[in-house]
Amino acid sequence: MSFFDLREFLKLLDSEGELHRIETMVDPEWEVGAICRENFDRRGPALQFNHLGNHQTPLVVGVLGKSKLYGLALGVRPTFKEIYGKWQWALENPIKPIFLETGPCKEVKSEEVNLFEDPFPVPRWHVLDGGPYLGTFHLVISIDPESGWINCGMYRNQILGKDCLGIHLANPNQDFGKIFEKWKSLKKSMPVAIAIGVTPYLSLVAVSKIPVGVNEYNIAGGLRGSPIELVHAETSDLLVPACAEIILEGEVPVDDYHSQEGPFGETPGYMGEMENRINYIKVKKMTHRRNPIFQGTYEGKPPNESALVMLYTRTISVYNHLLLSGIKGVKDVCVTYASRGFHTVVSIYKQYPNHAKDVMNHVLGCPGLICKHCVVVDEDVDPWDTFQVEWAIATRVQADRDIEIIKNGRSSKFDVSQVPSKRGLSSWLRIDATKPLEEYEREGASFPLSSEPPEELLMKVRTRWKDYGFKD
Repeated sequence: MSFFDLREFLKLLDSEGELHRIETMVDPEWEVGAICRENFDRRGPALQFNHLGNHQTPLVVGVLGKSKLYGLALGVRPTFKEIYGKWQWALENPIKPIFLETGPCKEVKSEEVNLFEDPFPVPRWHVLDGGPYLGTFHLVISIDPESGWINCGMYRNQILGKDCLGIHLANPNQDFGKIFEKWKSLKKSMPVAIAIGVTPYLSLVAVSKIPVGVNEYNIAGGLRGSPIELVHAETSDLLVPACAEIILEGEVPVDDYHSQEGPFGETPGYMGEMENRINYIKVKKMTHRRNPIFQGTYEGKPPNESALVMLYTRTISVYNHLLLSGIKGVKDVCVTYASRGFHTVVSIYKQYPNHAKDVMNHVLGCPGLICKHCVVVDEDVDPWDTFQVEWAIATRVQADRDIEIIKNGRSSKFDVSQVPSKRGLSSWLRIDATKPLEEYEREGASFPLSSEPPEELLMKVRTRWKDYGFKD
């Protein structure tokens, strides 16, 4: 099953009992964020706010907020093995988009833009936010002026005026930042489009580490199994999703700045700092569907939607990096949900004495990943199960032998464990939680055998589970 647009996916979520509509009037200044926080903590369904303040446009949050929903979007079971397989197929079998003369996103066209009014029910997601933010779960579309490559990313956009949005370039090495520098060198304003409310395949590619120059619309088509429909923007050469609920078109001046932006409740779960002299998008035109749906999401401390999506995209990146590096014996990888990328666990079939150390070196050096802590476990430990990982650390680690601290490694500017003057640097922690086979061999001993039942006996028990009176 594939989805042309957000609406088709919402219908499936509704049929699965995974869409909850809130008909009560909700305050956009404080109530939305609190409801989202509680719902994500309870691992609840996607939410649709039908009466947000005085707005008539509904707000949808959390459509990819659980592994089950991620699996439903891709048409696979919510396991890393099946999700990884679907992504690999899409990367190896991209499907080029098709171009339409017009599409649903152009049903209504407006020269006058007021971001404080419908169809923008934009809340203050966190009570300490500097203002309303579009909510980061949308596509920010840009074009490389040299190659014509179109990039889709997700960046925070604070509403700074009725036709003005902040664009926070926290990392100049991100694709958007690199493209902006090219426009800056040409001394030309950078054309930008923002697509709000899109088919889930576009949301997934926008937060993934797609190689530079690779058309993300093609990969989204591979995920869907059919071409993504595109239309031309009204004011630039950009191509935008025909299925989008709302399209904003504008440009980023290269020689002008807004005085300040922020603070914002950032991904690690802490308030980011106020930023001075920031870039902004001057919005020139808006098109949208009749009776559009606005899509956003609640950032901050996991669990939440963006953390769940990043869990899989970052894990896939690390897994592929290890395979391409030539490291043998990698069984499974998990860039943990709670850590937002700072913590990675790898299980291996241990083949030589420094095997775990080699794996950790490659994980901590993985391009695009800001990882501070790496744990390597044996093949009998599931890296996705924190209980099992803790058991391995407790029963297989000696601190003086298996734990190593490396100073002055790279880190993220959002890592608040580091004081402001040292942001971007961090000590790295490596824990070898594999069986200390070499230590035992030096003493002529063998590591104790597992006391667990053999897998074939467990399989027999599982097949008779109902016979024991348990529910399936």
